[in-house]
Amino acid sequence: MVSPLTVSPLILGGHTFISQLGNDPPASEQQQRLIVESCLDLGIRWFDTTYQPERVALGKVLHSLGRRGEATILAWNFFTDFTSDDPVGGPGCYVPAHIDTILEQLQTSYVDCLVMVPSDHAEQNQRQQELLLDWQRRGYVRSLGLWISDPAIIEYNRSSNPFRYAIRPCNIATDEAPAVFAACKMAGWETLATSPFFRGWELDRMVAEASACALGPVETLRSMLADLMLRFTLFQPAVDRVIVAMRKPDWIRRNLESVSRGPLTPEEHGLLRRLAARRNRWWRRGLRRLRNAARRVVPGH
Repeated sequence: MVSPLTVSPLILGGHTFISQLGNDPPASEQQQRLIVESCLDLGIRWFDTTYQPERVALGKVLHSLGRRGEATILAWNFFTDFTSDDPVGGPGCYVPAHIDTILEQLQTSYVDCLVMVPSDHAEQNQRQQELLLDWQRRGYVRSLGLWISDPAIIEYNRSSNPFRYAIRPCNIATDEAPAVFAACKMAGWETLATSPFFRGWELDRMVAEASACALGPVETLRSMLADLMLRFTLFQPAVDRVIVAMRKPDWIRRNLESVSRGPLTPEEHGLLRRLAARRNRWWRRGLRRLRNAARRVVPGH
């Protein structure tokens, strides 16, 4: 039973509001409103908006519901506008005009957490960080988050760290993630994990392997493995919250029920590991076949 009084460790992923970056059908505007409303009613109070159209969509829904004050909103440094058929674009460095753009799109006077995806240039990152701190001092931003693309970032920020949240993927295919999150916790950061299903693609692969092993009907396997994969990520010892997109209202209660089940049992963990190992074994065999074929047809190899 899902209690509406419990504040959930789940964060509604911004990819709920776009058609790209997932294998699920896009949610209509009516569904988006119902999803956000249901999340708020059931204790999911954190909302991620990575891309510009996601900010616009969430801002519109929260404004129409009149419930901005109940939501904790994350926004990122992605500023490409796109439609359902366009590429989403990459991150850009924050500049002074961006805060007005973000606040206007979200229809709010402040952002609860502003996330920075670092660039490859230290000087650019320093300028971005100074800008974020200025926005925080002026009350436009409540807290700061950092995308941990490289574990070296943790050590770089250890002595002087303005960021409260460390964010990176964690799922059955990211073997290094638990150790990275543990290092983040040791450094004093709160941790947000993304991609428990790797946008549904990893879930699809796991379902295919389970089906090949004759473990049950596909739809039954999908529901079971979605439950296991979400719990695998959420109950890692160093993970505080998990960002997960939900493009159907029904999935909200299903995911909350997964949260209520607690950590994986040894048997459940073993099943996930066996399926992942089987998938990796077939992938490596396929890669070897491709390499061998290439050697046979490319002159000089």
